[in-house]
Amino acid sequence: MRALLSAVILGVAGTLAAPAFADGDALKAGKRVYMTKTCLACHGRNGAKPVLSYPALAGQNEKYLVAQLKIIQEGGRVGNPDPSTGHPFITGMANIMHLLTADDIKNVAKYLAAQPAAAPETLDPAPEQALLDEGEARYKKLGCKACHGKDGTKATNKAYPILAALDRDYLVRQMTEMRDKVRTGGKSKLMFGVIKRADDADIKAIATWLSQVERPSK
Repeated sequence: MRALLSAVILGVAGTLAAPAFADGDALKAGKRVYMTKTCLACHGRNGAKPVLSYPALAGQNEKYLVAQLKIIQEGGRVGNPDPSTGHPFITGMANIMHLLTADDIKNVAKYLAAQPAAAPETLDPAPEQALLDEGEARYKKLGCKACHGKDGTKATNKAYPILAALDRDYLVRQMTEMRDKVRTGGKSKLMFGVIKRADDADIKAIATWLSQVERPSK
């Protein structure tokens, strides 16, 4: 009887421990994908030190990352061309997505979501306080907080992106492409009614403010 009870206890303990081991394996697998599939080249170490105007992916919502990676893999995310290359900014990603399996996408999204978020970028010249205040005011006036939270640090739904501390130029580009209905994949359509009311000055101010908002540590 004692042996049977011990076996049951060990079995329950093993069952409870399994998710932790599974998560650990997924994180290791995700890191392996990130390091070997050229993600590092654009998004930087641990997804927190991107180059040029690519987005920092560290600490981003896992569900959002999975959705975007799938959309890119399926060819559903397009954008305006990079003036320096003549090709859409998303081209580099689109060209490697055939290398990723469905499990790769889940694992790398889990890995990136678990990484410490990047600090706000240093802008040169530093933005004036008046512009930052204007950006915050326009963010609130447009109702952005309904989906992205009061300051962009915590989305109200895990399917939406965290916007705080992302690259300013990246934010400008994405908001502009959604306003102009260039980017239409996934849940972008939910932005149309809001972002159509933003002019270029609104977008620049909001992007500048969001780029300087520090994300709290998890």
